[in-house]
Amino acid sequence: DRSAGAFCASREAMSGSQGDPTGTQVDISSLNFEQLTQLHSQMQKEIETITQSYGNLRMAVGRFKTSEDCLRHIVESNSEKEIMVPLTSSLYIPGKMSDVKKVMVEVGDKFFVEKDVPEAKKFLERKIAYLQKRVEGVGAILSQRNQDINVINMIRQAKAQASLKAQAERKKR
Repeated sequence: DRSAGAFCASREAMSGSQGDPTGTQVDISSLNFEQLTQLHSQMQKEIETITQSYGNLRMAVGRFKTSEDCLRHIVESNSEKEIMVPLTSSLYIPGKMSDVKKVMVEVGDKFFVEKDVPEAKKFLERKIAYLQKRVEGVGAILSQRNQDINVINMIRQAKAQASLKAQAERKKR
């Protein structure tokens, strides 16, 4: 449970340094408004980066699922059938399915390996399972960071209200 008083931020997050060897934690309710604003800005940037990673992972899962689905059409009965071979997302050339026993699988960044269709299916299943676990993990981190930033916003709002109240009190005197 992360109540406003219990949430702590590392000095690393506050200072922007990449490696605080002490791992010192600071109760964020003890930070002033400017420090909270700085922490909020840093966390917002982190959330944007995590959101982008999350989206990229989900797109990768989609691409591998599409590839997995396409493998269902690589069967003996489709040998020598006419197909449209994509050169880009909007440019195709006519072709024929000549070898329905083997496919080229991208196993890394522009690195391809020839596999028979059952091996390719197993590879894609493993890759999809791995990426889906990553999506879940990144999604959990993203959810936690959003909760954290909400706590920071609550504390910032409380400090701003306290400051306005103190200014009003000083004017009355």
